[in-house]
Amino acid sequence: MSAEATVRDLSKIAEKDQEQAYFDAAKEHREAAAASWAPSNFSGGTAAERRAMQLEANRRTIVAPDEPAAFGRIDADGEDPLYIGKVRILNEQKDLLVTNWQSKAAEPYSQATAQEPLGLSRKRTYDCLGNEIRDFEDLVFGDIAAAVVELESAKYGGDALLQAMQRRRSGAMVDIVRTIQAAQDKLVRAAKDQLLVVQGGPGTGKTAVALHRVSWLLFNFQDELPPEDVLVVGPNPTFTRYIRRVLPDLGDENVQQQALQQLLAADIRVGGRESDNVASVKGSSRMSDVLATGLQQRVRIPNADIKIRRRGSGSTVTANAGELAEIIRSISSATFADGRLALRQQILRLVGPQLGAARGTVLESALDPVSLDAEVEKIWPQITPPQFIRELLGSSERLQRAGEGFLSAVEISLLHRPSAPRIADEPWTMADLALIDEATEIMRGEPTLYGHIVVDEAQDLSEMQLMAIRRRSKTGSMTVVGDIAQSTGPYSRNSWDDVQVLLGSSLPSAVVELEHGYRVPKEVFDVALPVLKSAAPAVTPPTILREAGQQPRFIRTTQTDFADAIVAAVFEHSGRGRFVGVVACEERWPELRTAFEAKDLQWSQSSDGGLSSAINLVTPEDSKGLEFDAVIVADPQAILDMPHGGRMLYIALTRTTTYLDVVYPAGRLPVLLGGPDEAPVPGMPERDAAELGEHPSVRSEENVEQSNPSSGPDQADPDVLRAPFGRIELDKLGPFELGLAESNATHLAEKIRQSVQPAILPAVLEKIAIILSGND
Repeated sequence: MSAEATVRDLSKIAEKDQEQAYFDAAKEHREAAAASWAPSNFSGGTAAERRAMQLEANRRTIVAPDEPAAFGRIDADGEDPLYIGKVRILNEQKDLLVTNWQSKAAEPYSQATAQEPLGLSRKRTYDCLGNEIRDFEDLVFGDIAAAVVELESAKYGGDALLQAMQRRRSGAMVDIVRTIQAAQDKLVRAAKDQLLVVQGGPGTGKTAVALHRVSWLLFNFQDELPPEDVLVVGPNPTFTRYIRRVLPDLGDENVQQQALQQLLAADIRVGGRESDNVASVKGSSRMSDVLATGLQQRVRIPNADIKIRRRGSGSTVTANAGELAEIIRSISSATFADGRLALRQQILRLVGPQLGAARGTVLESALDPVSLDAEVEKIWPQITPPQFIRELLGSSERLQRAGEGFLSAVEISLLHRPSAPRIADEPWTMADLALIDEATEIMRGEPTLYGHIVVDEAQDLSEMQLMAIRRRSKTGSMTVVGDIAQSTGPYSRNSWDDVQVLLGSSLPSAVVELEHGYRVPKEVFDVALPVLKSAAPAVTPPTILREAGQQPRFIRTTQTDFADAIVAAVFEHSGRGRFVGVVACEERWPELRTAFEAKDLQWSQSSDGGLSSAINLVTPEDSKGLEFDAVIVADPQAILDMPHGGRMLYIALTRTTTYLDVVYPAGRLPVLLGGPDEAPVPGMPERDAAELGEHPSVRSEENVEQSNPSSGPDQADPDVLRAPFGRIELDKLGPFELGLAESNATHLAEKIRQSVQPAILPAVLEKIAIILSGND
């Protein structure tokens, strides 16, 4: 090491010590401020003062005790350095020690570049363990060398981002505030009062942008946007649970986060299945008119006078049919329930003279309540929204009458299904929930309204679902994110046009695109790109900025040993502490679950609505928005054969941050991935199981933890590696155990080969065999 380098390192150590002292002091002030807001400290004063103090305390951002005081710093010429963290920190004199990342002053931290430094001379990013500074990275603006370094680092967005991408995943999404990039930050800080649609490919950070935008809005619009006034809608419970910790970790509690199913009908159990054609009709906005018409048709105009018994008497009073008909036609109410109430009041008015109203008697008390309710029910029934939808779908005649002029005869026939014996047994589908929500609006009105709504994976929402979300918005202020290339299911679309229309209001509307992909490595995206071009040719692929140094592997097996091959891959990745996702179509699940159970694997599955921190079995549909350290795509042809199979396969291939295994039975590698001749995709290692040992599920360890050159003086002959051990013990192993043994042996052999000179390698192996046998 040169003297200059030594001086530079010593200088950095000294500066790190100074920074650590600053962090320690700032954390002490942060903890003191948090303690001062304990309820016991403002128990005095008037009730109004206590409520005001409690309200202010609730609005304060609280972070975990182990959060570092800051994660970055920016320097401008002639000004004191500005430290940036998750919360603002002041000392006793109210001097600013750390500003929160949502503040205007912190904006240059994420947006400054060598080309546009925004007045900065330096940007510093800290790598911390708790509040301990392990290292820091500086970008000095105006320095030509620094500009070159920045341009080079643009491959991955900087060291902090690279470290974040290399971090092992778990069953929960984490905040990215430390690594927000300039393009992302501009969307986070976009104007509140608009419909902002963010289009982004896999790994562009669109979900993180939307959630961090919520935190930014809550800080900058505290007086008009409390946390309870913000709604985040996810596509399913698995996704909602995956993202639920991001906002609390940013210090924002009490934001409403709901899966679409919970939002539309939380008390309805979804268990039915239907074709995409049926779901497509149910999701059409025309169903709003069908339901409104169908509900109006439930009101019957009587063709004869009605009679209502007096209370405690056999005599009756009469309401004239003609007058009733006029009243019913004239009732104009906000909801179906209000109309029923109005009818009841009008009936009382009609029969009032017959009850001696002049005596001041309360009209209703003079009538038999059972008789009155029965007559109102005959005209204007009291039904629940689920009951109305069940009875509409269960009656061809009602569907025909309600759908006339809105639906074709074929569409009406598609909607009809026999009702279950009990409403509790009705096979409700996701498409039904939007109908129930619409019926609830028509019948009762007054949904909970929100000041800002975030919608994730919005590319798959039906028109009815979009309308359900829009009616919950006070003003139309929304952030909508998704990827058209991942639009699948009955409501798949190729643009955001109809979404803008259905969610639109008088507020401005814009579609913006996140162009850079950070999560999915280039090696993986190269495999997925042909699939994307085939499935969504109009979509511009994201520019991938990161390489993982790990090539995807194509693993060929037999149909019989397919599940064992999946298990072997799972064992390999989970054994190295990786967060694993096995993406398979549901038809493959039974055999995979059987194989998992046979090997005592502990796993979670997306059908249960959650993820474990280790092994997860997920469908392509449920994998949207999720990310794993290692992804095993099971039988890609089966995924390709699904409706919208190309997009489903694209989704499955792009869920990983590092490792991708594509496991397929021989003869079933899709053309888009190198089939049908099963020639490996250029640059993508692929091995026939027969080349790797006796068991077809064994696969090459190539490109997993190390390179594996095919030639050269250090390449050992496989027979030499095996020679000292023989085959006797191997013959006692079952197929799965043999595959796992071969996998581990290959890995170990490669490590030995790399560390031993070729001339003495046979002797070393023989010595190892003697030691393992216990004869040394």
